[in-house]
Amino acid sequence: MVSLVHDGLIPALTVILLSAIPAMAENLFKPDFRVRPDDYTVLMAHDARLPEGLKCFQAGAHGKFQVEGWTRPDQALTWQVTVPDEDAYAVNVLACRGDDRPVELTVSAAGRSVSGTLRSASGIWTRQALDGALRLLKGPQTITLWARPLDGAAAFAVSVFAVELVRPAVRDRLHEAAVAQRSDTAWLQKAGYGLMSHWTSQTCPRRGRPKPYAQAAQDFYVEMLANQVQEAGAGFLVLTTSHAQFYFPAPIQAIDRILPGRTAPRDLVADLADALGKRGIRLMLYYHIGASSDPQWLKASGFWETDTSMIFGNWTAIISEVGQRYGDRLAGWWFDDGSINYYYRSAPWERLTRAAKAGNANRLVGYNPWILPSPTEFQDFCCGEGFQDAGAGGLVPVGGDGRYTAGSYQGLQACATLITEGDWVHAHKDTEIGKPQWSAEQLATVLSEFAKFRNVPIFNLEIYQEGTVSPTSVEVFKQARRLWHERKP
Repeated sequence: MVSLVHDGLIPALTVILLSAIPAMAENLFKPDFRVRPDDYTVLMAHDARLPEGLKCFQAGAHGKFQVEGWTRPDQALTWQVTVPDEDAYAVNVLACRGDDRPVELTVSAAGRSVSGTLRSASGIWTRQALDGALRLLKGPQTITLWARPLDGAAAFAVSVFAVELVRPAVRDRLHEAAVAQRSDTAWLQKAGYGLMSHWTSQTCPRRGRPKPYAQAAQDFYVEMLANQVQEAGAGFLVLTTSHAQFYFPAPIQAIDRILPGRTAPRDLVADLADALGKRGIRLMLYYHIGASSDPQWLKASGFWETDTSMIFGNWTAIISEVGQRYGDRLAGWWFDDGSINYYYRSAPWERLTRAAKAGNANRLVGYNPWILPSPTEFQDFCCGEGFQDAGAGGLVPVGGDGRYTAGSYQGLQACATLITEGDWVHAHKDTEIGKPQWSAEQLATVLSEFAKFRNVPIFNLEIYQEGTVSPTSVEVFKQARRLWHERKP
């Protein structure tokens, strides 16, 4: 885990190993640049022809991030696309201002253009809808994105993530389908808060050498962890399955068909779900589609293929099998890298989320956006990685229903996923898990603040390979919960 995660500069849960990035330079997902008339077409800034001065953030990683350094109106981003048939498309630009100057964004093609003004606060990522619709001609087209400050200044500061193209009728149909597919989050709010633990192939024991993954799954202290979660007062646990290296702690056939040796004979998920269930606690799973530290999985799963039918076919096979296997015992999915990994593939979100709810139509689904705009409306909650503000800058009001009232997360249940100790994963040999960043008094205040907004915090606790979290952290949560309840009116 790189230290930049603590400053909010890198999606922490992605676990980008910087040493692996140069080796991945020859491996990069190359889009087909075909406009999709029946879905959203995503044109990543990362994939545009960039003028001098603009640079890709974290270039060479398995995810695609934003382009930074746009400072002059004579600069522009261009894409060469193929349009199947002439039609009109609504246009969104996912962008962020680096200063307080309003900036006019213009997207043009074949002598036509649409524009809109980016006015969001500095440092806040926005999905800016441009006015009107852009008519695209059939065949090869050049799409160009321009930016200029409205005050006529010679310089400005803008970062860009992507341009979206979608026919208005398709946009409206997908919105209605996404809202209809959503599940009730009342139980999540009632839970108050949850815990998350990154138990992965890289997790170290408290002492000694790490065991092979399958053996560690076999020896995992399920009852002890369930007791600790209960003692900490959490209403649910998010257990990390695949992460930096792709492994899954259960005998999932779809995974074995892709790459044998990445599962475990013991069904740790079922055992943990049952142990938690006896205590009235629900289980959710964290899942990562693949990271640069595991090139063998990336190759086997079709990660780099321009034709995404292989990777998403494998994904839906795995996720639907898991969902059917556990049914109501699996309360939700926390999918990492929604905005920097799924999104750039113009993911078939409706199909993915349907697979994620297989076996339990009420299962909650969230695709982690990091600090970027929501990648899709086909989800139930915003994962909120690193979101410290319980009111989300006024987008989640006190006395509301816990959902975002505006912005790209509008309609989603608000959550915040926060580091409790020093890191997400306990990956250092022969070391103790560090102390929580909050005292019991401070944590009680955090819980009280989030409760006012019905915003549900998820606290990541480091975990030893044996399957136990820090007793010190559990005690802090126990005391904080007591203080929190004592303060309630």
